[in-house]
Amino acid sequence: MSTKEAGQKGKHNAYPLALFGAAFFWGTTFVAQNLGAGHVGTFTFLTLRSFMGSILLVPVILIAKHIKKDREPAKLRALLLAGAACGTFLFLASALQQYGIELYVKDADQSGTAKASFITALYVVLVPILSVFFGKKPGKRIWPAVALCVAGLYLLCIGEKLRFTRGDIFVLLCALAFSLQIMCVDHFSPKLPGVALSSVQFLSCGILALIAMLLFEKPELPQIKAAMPSLLYTAVFSNGVAYTLQIIGQKRVQPTLASLIMCTEGIFGVLAGWVVLHEELGLRQLGGCGLILAALLIVSVPGKKT
Repeated sequence: MSTKEAGQKGKHNAYPLALFGAAFFWGTTFVAQNLGAGHVGTFTFLTLRSFMGSILLVPVILIAKHIKKDREPAKLRALLLAGAACGTFLFLASALQQYGIELYVKDADQSGTAKASFITALYVVLVPILSVFFGKKPGKRIWPAVALCVAGLYLLCIGEKLRFTRGDIFVLLCALAFSLQIMCVDHFSPKLPGVALSSVQFLSCGILALIAMLLFEKPELPQIKAAMPSLLYTAVFSNGVAYTLQIIGQKRVQPTLASLIMCTEGIFGVLAGWVVLHEELGLRQLGGCGLILAALLIVSVPGKKT
């Protein structure tokens, strides 16, 4: 293999790795959201994390623009429209998710972090189903992989007694909204600078969350200070890093495969809950991890046609 071919192969391998990185930060963010929900309301949390995440990306945008002088700048109008569309779906998904987690905390649901990880990751099923309506037909191998992935997530995150609570309903709606956000990013990311699109997406999400916060909540400074460690983690790693990695990774990864990779956030979510919140991780959960890895191998091993 020539140096040029090796470089191209490494470049292509970097895109799935970017999506795995995004999944790691999203999974560990469930713990931060759980802790933050005990101090501030849903829209306050979402407003602050969105604006902070957008601001953190400004230096990255300036550096990327300086380094890639040969890239033609995207039209501002197209970037704003794309960011607004992605940001709207992101607002709906994030607000539904955070409110569902808030309900878990209020109901003292000890498995709330794991359940939120599992139900949110159902977008792995919803993305290929919704893609069919937009003329994108996934390969045959994707369906058994999806089945294995869902079974693995079930063993990983749900206990022997399945209870469907009010928190579950909102997180389930969140999974649907995230499916639409993934498809929206898949549509716009090949045409626009990824980091800039991510920043505008967070800015749009933050504006919508700010409006909702002013209408429905009355945040107080002591509560915000108490939630600041959780806010900083979600803003820096979930918003600033993970969603940027998602946009970069989806430039060269088929959307259904991307959703399968990103569903591993369930693994990282349960592991983070085990380490930080001391939630149990037994043989059942480890078996779920094995099924998810098997699903990823099914779609990752190339067939006769690349």
